[in-house]
Amino acid sequence: MTHSRKTKLAALILSAFFCFVMAFSVFFIAAESDHDCTGADCPICAEIAMCVTLLQTTSVAAAITATIQLSRFAVEPALGNYEAKRYLNTLVSLKVLLLN
Repeated sequence: MTHSRKTKLAALILSAFFCFVMAFSVFFIAAESDHDCTGADCPICAEIAMCVTLLQTTSVAAAITATIQLSRFAVEPALGNYEAKRYLNTLVSLKVLLLN
């Protein structure tokens, strides 16, 4: 398996895990929203609070990532393929002989 395929597979597994955690958090909050609370030290309330914090944090991170990617895709066509053009001329590609 090539490095690129391994990277894509790892990204796919990580994305699937991320989606599972997000969905599990939403379903847990929905299922336990009307539980019988035992008071100040209720473990279910603490778990719901953790799920809400997780959802808030990951939604902010996802929004930041989406904004960065959107701006990258908007700016990149205007700049052209700068990285590929930057390394176009090398001594080997120009067939320069260093015979001194």
